[in-house]
Amino acid sequence: MRDIIICETPDDVADAAADLIFESQTQAIGARGAFRIALSGGATPRLLYERLASDEWREAMNWPEWEVFWSDERAVPSEHKDSNYRLAHTTLLTKVDAANVWPMRGDASALREAADEYARTLRSRLGPGFPVFDTILLGMGADGHTASLFPGHRVLDSSALVEAVEDRTPPRLTLTLPVLNAARQVIFLVTGAEKAERVRDVLEHNDPRFPAAQVLPEEGTCTWILDHEAARLIR
Repeated sequence: MRDIIICETPDDVADAAADLIFESQTQAIGARGAFRIALSGGATPRLLYERLASDEWREAMNWPEWEVFWSDERAVPSEHKDSNYRLAHTTLLTKVDAANVWPMRGDASALREAADEYARTLRSRLGPGFPVFDTILLGMGADGHTASLFPGHRVLDSSALVEAVEDRTPPRLTLTLPVLNAARQVIFLVTGAEKAERVRDVLEHNDPRFPAAQVLPEEGTCTWILDHEAARLIR
């Protein structure tokens, strides 16, 4: 089941996401002693990261108990403007006391080896067995892709934890559908009128052609936070 929160503006989307993350980290730390979150890239997460770095949220969050991962990464150096790590690092992680940070090695010379290495990191940090994140942040492209899972791509059928997507420009690393669907909480942040048709395809028609529609944790929650423009075509 999907929960849908419709906000007026992208700033309101960021506020709603911060509230959900606060609730999730409080529950996770109370139950397991740590909060394990996978971040994403893009303009909407930027607003969220800036919000979390504000005085209000910087003091409310229990940052030393956070373990920070990524849902996907482009094959660029960590200081590159398109790096998902760089986005979170510059807008959030340098401003809070989050010491347990585990970026994907997007600048590795061999992406398949980097994917295997990140899978080992997930197993070592999230405990034995299949890794279960407390929260995974995702966005959605106008083509319905999420993380670096694209329509019709072979990695949609992968049973690995992390995959190399080498036939895109730039190439990428990504968590796979089984990992996304094992999370306790998935939060989609989607803004802008250009996403409205695909939002309708996913939320009203559950169209499996689009990877975002295939993210629906069986034992967790899946919350879509939309601004008014992205939600304009759904009932």
